[in-house]
Amino acid sequence: MSEGTVGTDRRHNVREMDSYRDEYQRDRDRVLYSSAFRRLAGVAQVAAVNEQLVLHNRLTHSLKVAQMGRRLVQHLRRRSRGAGFPEGSDLNEDVVETAGLVHDIGHPPFGHIAEEVLDQRLAQISGLEGFEGNAQSFRVVTKLARRKEEHMGLNLTQATLNAILKYPRLKPRDSAKPRTSWTDRGYGEKWGAYQTEWKDFEWVRNSCRDELRSANAVLMDWADDISYATHDLEDYFRAGLIPLHNLATDKKRILKHGRRRLKGDVGFNEHRFREQIDVIVDEFGEHLKSQCWDTRENRVRMNKITSDHLTGFVDAVRLLDEPPYVEVDQDSQYRVAALKELTWFYVIDRPPLAIQQEGQKRIIGSLFDRLLMCLEKSPNSPKIPIHLRVIYRDIKRDEEANGTFKGNKEARCARAVTDYICLLTEAQAVDLGKRLAGRSQSSMFGTWFN
Repeated sequence: MSEGTVGTDRRHNVREMDSYRDEYQRDRDRVLYSSAFRRLAGVAQVAAVNEQLVLHNRLTHSLKVAQMGRRLVQHLRRRSRGAGFPEGSDLNEDVVETAGLVHDIGHPPFGHIAEEVLDQRLAQISGLEGFEGNAQSFRVVTKLARRKEEHMGLNLTQATLNAILKYPRLKPRDSAKPRTSWTDRGYGEKWGAYQTEWKDFEWVRNSCRDELRSANAVLMDWADDISYATHDLEDYFRAGLIPLHNLATDKKRILKHGRRRLKGDVGFNEHRFREQIDVIVDEFGEHLKSQCWDTRENRVRMNKITSDHLTGFVDAVRLLDEPPYVEVDQDSQYRVAALKELTWFYVIDRPPLAIQQEGQKRIIGSLFDRLLMCLEKSPNSPKIPIHLRVIYRDIKRDEEANGTFKGNKEARCARAVTDYICLLTEAQAVDLGKRLAGRSQSSMFGTWFN
C-alpha cells in the first residue's frame, strides 16, 4: 500500500460502518479496549508492580512507547516537507502507535525472568519451539483475544500486525539472517511467531522482503528503546538506586559491565560505547547536584535532561529511499545503550532484584507444573479454571494448529497452560500458586477466577 491507503488489508472482512475512524484507528481502539491490554497494569516493567514506589509497569511503559512511536512518524512527516513518505514504506502514525501498545501484550507475569522459565519448560516438550514473548504477543492479538464470534483475535490490519513483528520470522532453524552491524535496525536476532500462527504470519508478510522489518516496526522498536533508556532511568533515580549525580565514581565498572554484556553482539563498537558513557556521566554530573530526587531543583533539572534526550532521539530518525525506509543515527543508538546500561548495572544485575527474581521463577515454574499436571489428568475437572478450559478447547478447534497438536496432548496442554499464565497479572499468579500449593488463607468466596 502507498501512503494514505487504508481499509484494504484486514484479513477477516467484517463490515464496519464507522465514518469517523479509518481501519488503523479501529485497530488502536480494539487494542485499548481489550482485557489483555488492561492486564499489563499488573505486570512488571523491571521491578514488581507491588512496590510502594510509583514505578512504570508494562501498561504505562506501553503507553509511552506508543506515544513516542506516533511522534517519530510525525517528525518524519514534517521532515519530508510535503514530499510524502517513500513509496512502499506504509508509514502511519496510528499503525506505529498501536504496535507500541501491543509490543508487550504477551509478556508473562514478572517479565523476562518468567519468559526464561516458560522457555525451558516448553523446549522440553516435543512439537513446541519454546517460549518467546514477542511470538506470544502476536498470538494474543491473532488468536487469544476475542471480540467477535466470527473470528479469533482482534482482527487487526495487515499493516498493524506487520508493525508488531519486531522479529519477522518463525522460530529459526538455519534461516536466521544475521545482522551485519549492531546498529542495523532492519533485522533482529530473535523470532516473532509460533508455527501455530504460520497462516497469519504468512498473510502479514506476504509482500515483504525476507526477514526485513517494516518501517513501522523499526520505529516501534526504537520507541521502545527510547522509553526504556529515559523513563525507567528516572524511576530508579527517584528511588535512590541510581546516583546520577555521581556516576563518575562507578564509570569504569559501568563500562566493564556493559562491555561484558554487549560484546557478543555483532558489530558492537566498544570505543563508541565508551564515548557515550563519558558523555552521560559528564551530563548528569553537571546538572544534578544531589541524589535526593525530592527537591524542586532536581526535578526540574532531571525533566530538562530527559526532555533533551527525547528530542534528540526523535531527531535521530531519518527517511531512506529503500527498505526498510528509515534509519537511526548511530551515535544516538550508542547513547541509548549507555543510558540503558545504568539500569542494568545499578538495578537489574544487583542482589535485591536478582534474589527476588529467583522467587518469581519458582512461582511461575510451580504454577506451570501444577496446572499442566491437572490439565493432562482431567481437562474438564473443576480443579481447572474455566478460562484455562476454554483456551484448551479452542486450541483443539484451531485448524491452523492441527499440525502441532493433533495426537500430541502434552503439547496442547502445555500451550494452553502457557497461554493462560500469560493472561494473568502478577498478583493473580501469586494467589493462584498459593491456592494450588495449599498455602493460601484466602476465602473460596469471591475469588477472581471461576
